Amino acid sequence: MENWAEEMISKIEFNLGKSREKDLRFFRVDEFKRNVARVDEFSKSCPFCQKQKIDIAETVETIAEAIEVPGKTRREFDRLISRLARHMQKEHGFYAPYYFSYLYAFIGILSGLTVGYVLFRMFPDSGELLLLVSIMVGIIASYIAGTRKDNNVRKENKIM
Repeated sequence: MENWAEEMISKIEFNLGKSREKDLRFFRVDEFKRNVARVDEFSKSCPFCQKQKIDIAETVETIAEAIEVPGKTRREFDRLISRLARHMQKEHGFYAPYYFSYLYAFIGILSGLTVGYVLFRMFPDSGELLLLVSIMVGIIASYIAGTRKDNNVRKENKIM
């Protein structure tokens, strides 16, 4: 059981030995390998991870077909990667790089736009300036907060 992840990763590398690097990046094979190792690590305490070991083992056998040929196996591979990523994010706290920066910046744009619109309606003489300033302050403040949170995720080594 200890070598399950290493065995799966070596099978992936063997099966994809002839694949193009561009395809490997596009189909997020490196992320899949990292999640295989995480599934093995968390499978002792997480029943979902234990169940995913079966799906991963099946997918590893057909991964070359999934990468090279469009069809059912590619869809299943893509769904497995997405399912693992969602689970790792929700249950185990792993996040994509810059996840919080982008999320908070989006929220900052919306909140800055809302505050700016209210100020625009309250002070019509200088409304455009207040609208622009509030959007910029919202973006900058939220992006800084998101970057701080992303840095904490990096320090904890919880990058997907």
